[in-house]
Amino acid sequence: MEEKYKKQSIERFEFISEDNLNKLKQENVNTLGELSNKTRIDLKKYGFENVEINKIGIELQLLGLNLKNSL
Repeated sequence: MEEKYKKQSIERFEFISEDNLNKLKQENVNTLGELSNKTRIDLKKYGFENVEINKIGIELQLLGLNLKNSL
């Protein structure tokens, strides 16, 4: 099931601010699959707050995906 989500745009996560979407795109993160290859530390480096990182983690899990190094 998760394979079909890996190719979907990060813009699917409407709760991510426009600024943070742009930061992800600057880092060549355009799909949920690419996002799931990032760690919580990577997202912190991009300027994401813990609340937003947690929300991303939860939303990825609901789709059968995870942030890298997350269980």
